[in-house]
Amino acid sequence: MPPRTTPLNKENYYHVYNRGVNKGLIFFSDRNYQYFLNKMANFFQPKADILAYCLMPNHFHLLLKVNSNDFVNTSLRSFLVSYVKSVNIEQKRIGPLFQNRFQANLVEDEGYFIDCAKYIHLNPVKARLVVLPENWKYSSYSAYLHPDMQTFVDTGPLMNYFDSIADFKEFTELEIEQYESKYFKE
Repeated sequence: MPPRTTPLNKENYYHVYNRGVNKGLIFFSDRNYQYFLNKMANFFQPKADILAYCLMPNHFHLLLKVNSNDFVNTSLRSFLVSYVKSVNIEQKRIGPLFQNRFQANLVEDEGYFIDCAKYIHLNPVKARLVVLPENWKYSSYSAYLHPDMQTFVDTGPLMNYFDSIADFKEFTELEIEQYESKYFKE
């Protein structure tokens, strides 16, 4: 494969995502979602901070801050390979689970940063899986609404842009049905 056009460099924020082959499922059960989350937390720390995530039946989105230049080689690739191997064994399948290598967009400014989190958290609403983002249990949104909740999500950088949880919630849920990201098109 050709080299990645967007390298993941230390101290930068990235929107990382991927989807299943032919837009097929990558999560087949609650157990798969939980396994993905547990593995992600273990593989990524301390090489990257997870600021937002949403796991959808056939794709995932992550907002990350990379803390180490070797994050891709030592953590991200190993994590994805581990997940694919376990799902292939469980589902008695062979071959790739993901459509291609993961995609990564550099989050270059504050507008993209907060919009990226909104986009990620509204994914299940836009897909009509839930009415409100807080109802999707495979997302970091509840970590933002319930700061006492034990989580691996680093909510601090995003919450620095809001005066309160209520402000964050209002920003995220404002005009849900009409929302379109200015920065990202799938």
